[in-house]
Amino acid sequence: MPTAFITGGAGAIGSASARALARDGWRVVLADIDGDELKRVAADIGDAVAGTFVLDATDFDAVDSAIEKAAATNGWLQGLVTAAGGLRHIPGAKGAPFTETSPESWDALIEVHLNAVYYACHAALPVFYRQETAAIVNIASGAGLRGGPPHIRQRNASVYSATKAGVIALTQSLAQEAASHGVRVNAVAPGRVESRTKSWDEMERMRREEGDVRLPPLGRFGRAAEVGDAVAFLMSDRAAYITGACIDVSGGSRLH
Repeated sequence: MPTAFITGGAGAIGSASARALARDGWRVVLADIDGDELKRVAADIGDAVAGTFVLDATDFDAVDSAIEKAAATNGWLQGLVTAAGGLRHIPGAKGAPFTETSPESWDALIEVHLNAVYYACHAALPVFYRQETAAIVNIASGAGLRGGPPHIRQRNASVYSATKAGVIALTQSLAQEAASHGVRVNAVAPGRVESRTKSWDEMERMRREEGDVRLPPLGRFGRAAEVGDAVAFLMSDRAAYITGACIDVSGGSRLH
């Protein structure tokens, strides 16, 4: 039974990915900065949880140590999902025009959305290389495709978009580098989906207040579980000939 390490494992997309993988026969090691939510998610998933780590995904040494320990405890790892992220506690991270952003907000967003992916991949790839098989799925964002969605759907997201575009480029580069070691590296780019800080009901309230202009062509917002299904597919043998891909899970937002 393969085992995957998931950063941001207590978040909406991280936990949805864990549930989808567990459904497909994987064991999951969950890592998250929120210890209480991590316990709740682990209890909900049950026997498929092969370990938990309370850690900050932007702490290089902590991530490296956790992945090495998870590999040693479980007899290797076969997968990594980098789902840590978020805009909480970052002043000016969202909604500010580019000229009103600060170097501090830029650095903070790079750290949580791009460096955290680098740290996890940097720790996991030596483990994967030793066993010559594995899959990585990085959680990017639709905002990282073509500089973000149409203006009416996401305003003032230049810095966030840049970090997520970096995740996509890193994914594509690593896919080429890791292929000779039997490791596939792909990404998923969600659109407007429920998150740790914004529930489906809150998103529906926003839709009613703002109108349907912010909806994608499919006419609704996304569920975290739908992103999790895309992650599970890319981690599976069904995607054995796919690497360097970025699957757009945005309901068609990038068609405009």
